[in-house]
Amino acid sequence: MKGLKKFLFVTLAILPCFLFVGCGVSTTYVSPTVTVDKITTSDIQEAINSAVLSVVSIYAESSTGNGLNSVYSAGSGVIYQLDKDAGDAYVITNYHVVYDEDYTSSNHIADKIMLELYGYEGTYISTNAFGGKSFVYGSQAIECEYVGGSLQYDLAILKIENSDILKNSDAKAATFCEQPAHLGQTAIAIGNPLGYGISATTGIVSVESEYIQYSDFYDVVIRCLRTDAPINGGNSGGGLFDEKGRLIGIVNAGSDDAQNVGDAIPSALVKNVVDNILYQYENYGNTHLYVFNFGAEVTSQNNQSVYDEETKLVYIKEDVIVSSASHAAAEILKEGDKIVSITLNDTNLEFSRTFEFEEFLLTIRPNDSFQITVVRSGGLFTYTVNADGDFKIVE
Repeated sequence: MKGLKKFLFVTLAILPCFLFVGCGVSTTYVSPTVTVDKITTSDIQEAINSAVLSVVSIYAESSTGNGLNSVYSAGSGVIYQLDKDAGDAYVITNYHVVYDEDYTSSNHIADKIMLELYGYEGTYISTNAFGGKSFVYGSQAIECEYVGGSLQYDLAILKIENSDILKNSDAKAATFCEQPAHLGQTAIAIGNPLGYGISATTGIVSVESEYIQYSDFYDVVIRCLRTDAPINGGNSGGGLFDEKGRLIGIVNAGSDDAQNVGDAIPSALVKNVVDNILYQYENYGNTHLYVFNFGAEVTSQNNQSVYDEETKLVYIKEDVIVSSASHAAAEILKEGDKIVSITLNDTNLEFSRTFEFEEFLLTIRPNDSFQITVVRSGGLFTYTVNADGDFKIVE
């Protein structure tokens, strides 16, 4: 661990004192007028100081198959739900922070997962005489439990229960931005780079939505937003925040081949995945993501950029077209249909990107009903779909 020494030099000024005596002269001490300037902060500084209270450092370790050593991983996490009175919390991180193929557990999840709140750090990596490395945990490290996750979306959920440290801290759950991130928006990455403790870097959103192939230890394609905020190993699982300290993504990747090219899983996708897993965990004790097996495959057509004069922003729009249909979708959809909208629980969702439809399926729960509206030759058609139990596990 990198050490940092701070030295404080204090200069004492001894002022001469004079005593006037005689001639009936007396003196009265008058205290100097002291003014304290009000401390002011910039918007970015306020955002960082607010958001950092929802970010944690994560340390995972597990034994390997040979029984001779252990595998270690340092990363970051973001508090999703928090009950301060009970000392309970759910924390989001990347799946790859707590997963390793060399871990001997049946699901390859670390045997031991610890985390530290901002300002409570004390864990460091120790190297013994034979070159072996291990974590030395700080006195305020909190042990947590793996709840569930999805390799395909590179997201995992951890659980803290009855932590006195959490009860007495100023930690808070992250505030999610309700709007998608947009091009040029301020992006603040807060995490645990290199395992040295929580720190912040700033940049902008460089690309608001793209797909990256993540093949370091498993081969998956994940939808991300790109940022030029500096990202390093250990930032994984940490938060990407906007200028108001709202979460816009979970950092999950950085490029070794280019400077300041990092990626984060967009917050709307994060929320859909996490809520799905928590629903399964809290209702059925499951640890996986379950997605309604609707059977509609979609593709995009007529992609275009649109400049909005009112917001002064550029938006990408495309037609969401059915490329194939099976299972429940085969009964109502035809190849070439343009999906216009879906209504679920009195909420109408109009689609302008293919990923919006694909990620909507994450929000379907058993026995839900929704209406889907499509355009095909002959007019506008609306159908009702019942999610009657045909769900599939997404590892």
